[in-house]
Amino acid sequence: MYKQKLMLPLIGAAMLAGAHSSALATQVSITVENLAPSGGLYFTPLWVGFHDGTFDSFDLGATAGSSIEAIAEEGDVSGIRADFASVAGGTDGVVTGPAGFPGPPVFDPGESSSLVINLNPSTNRYFSFSSMVIPSNDAFIGNDNPMAYEIFDATGVFAGPLDILVLGNEIWDAGTEVNDGQGAAFSALGGTSTDEMASISVHSGLGSLLGTSTVAGTTIDPVLGDFTQTGFQLARITINAVPEPGLLALFGLGIGLMLTSGKRRAPIEPMAAV
Repeated sequence: MYKQKLMLPLIGAAMLAGAHSSALATQVSITVENLAPSGGLYFTPLWVGFHDGTFDSFDLGATAGSSIEAIAEEGDVSGIRADFASVAGGTDGVVTGPAGFPGPPVFDPGESSSLVINLNPSTNRYFSFSSMVIPSNDAFIGNDNPMAYEIFDATGVFAGPLDILVLGNEIWDAGTEVNDGQGAAFSALGGTSTDEMASISVHSGLGSLLGTSTVAGTTIDPVLGDFTQTGFQLARITINAVPEPGLLALFGLGIGLMLTSGKRRAPIEPMAAV
């Protein structure tokens, strides 16, 4: 009985913590999935950044900066990470693929991978991301609105879970290389790329790269790689609190059930009068 009385406040605390875990979350998991089936598109390791809403990596209709150009042409995130280092209180990282084929840890069709990262709710309120779509000359994904994805509200409460679905009409053309497939990253076509001085726009499709081979030895299916199709899904990015809201409450409830389901001692019968 004494042990049960001692455990009750602990159970209550665990349940309370579970109920309010979203308000206290400073650690989140980012899960990235390539939704393309076999024969579809790949994409490079995904840069992720959490900030106060002021980090704007690019704008549709504007000229791509050197950091976005490096991502869109080579999948190189070193430039954007250097830019992001100047953001006060910003936290960033890179989610890599599970290294399906010998080579860079890109996200093959059907693959997924996760990253757990510590955040400060007051300075890491918003989420940004970027990655290169391959094979391509300069196709990439990312959010041009730095406040599009809110992770914590103004009071620091976790606003998720957040589920971001990247569709075909959200694949961007950096406008830095001509889309002729020549010299395209991850392509086996070879050749030399041609510089282009265009602005960032919605990508019009891979064109000559469809039906060609990748350096992984696979072939981009002309249908499965055509992201101009209505409803085309390239990627899903899921952000959740760690531990997920409600898990601690379930844990506390489980302990309570265990305690109350134990055998009770039989009452002591009064001694019969002699």
